[in-house]
Amino acid sequence: MKFYRIKAHLVKVTAEEILARKLSLARRFFEKYRQNLLKEPKITELLTAHGKAFARAQEVTIETGAASFCARCGREGRSCCGADMELHCDDALLVANLLAGVDFPRKRLWPKACFFLGPAGCVLKIRPLICRNFICPELATALGPEKVSSLQEALEEEARLLFWLTEEIKRWLIKGL
Repeated sequence: MKFYRIKAHLVKVTAEEILARKLSLARRFFEKYRQNLLKEPKITELLTAHGKAFARAQEVTIETGAASFCARCGREGRSCCGADMELHCDDALLVANLLAGVDFPRKRLWPKACFFLGPAGCVLKIRPLICRNFICPELATALGPEKVSSLQEALEEEARLLFWLTEEIKRWLIKGL
């Protein structure tokens, strides 16, 4: 639970309330600017390139066993896919996911898991950098050095494109607000 000072009063705000506000804002912005964003060549190029990099990274994540390992930990609530990780998603990242065709869940599936964790892993196509780059010691041990190296290489291009895509969307967010 987070606390915010509003006019000299502390107000309790839950992670669920914060996320609901963020999702609502992202959906409103998306609905208002979707057509303009999808006409922007730089954004469509980055979405396409990121989609290809994401697909490649997903292949490697599945092939190495990292996807199932991480999803299992998340469902158990003992991982980096735990509750409140969804708060690492900024507005630009949420809008990018809507542009990529992601349908956000209506509710959290497991009480101790990230809101975006589905039965087969994360439902986001465009994920926060921390979710893509962090390899916990348990995962590193389970995979071994060769698979960890392969995974890091696959994630590198996706991370670079994630940065540029969200930066472009942030420019639109600033203009639109």
